[in-house]
Amino acid sequence: MSKIQQLSIFLENKPGQLTDVTQLLAKNNLSIHSINLVDSKEFGILRVIVDDPQKAKEVLDEAGISLKIIDVFAVSIDDHVGSFNDVVTLLTQNNIDIQYTYILNNSKNGAFVFKVDPALLNKTIELLNTNGIEVLQKV
Repeated sequence: MSKIQQLSIFLENKPGQLTDVTQLLAKNNLSIHSINLVDSKEFGILRVIVDDPQKAKEVLDEAGISLKIIDVFAVSIDDHVGSFNDVVTLLTQNNIDIQYTYILNNSKNGAFVFKVDPALLNKTIELLNTNGIEVLQKV
């Protein structure tokens, strides 16, 4: 299956929190493939895709950093007007709610990471494959 494991890391909204995470990953030879930080007044959620999510979880757990591993998927999207809309429309027409999405940083072409209801993840990936949308095997 084409699931990708993403780390969802909960950070206080204060200086140095992002650096603490990225330094730990770098010191442990973990490569960041994609990163997205969303903040609120009190805290932020850092979403990271790395080359070894289990090792990253161990390292961050040891440092007392709160996180969860979440299954997501990534799709390659052609570089033309409306290509992203084609994907989200297909999901919407099939009653698949997109919980969040963000661009995949290490992509040669356009690629996006998506989070949907875990109970619908396999169905979603099958739907995309059936409709000729490339679901990435790895990032």
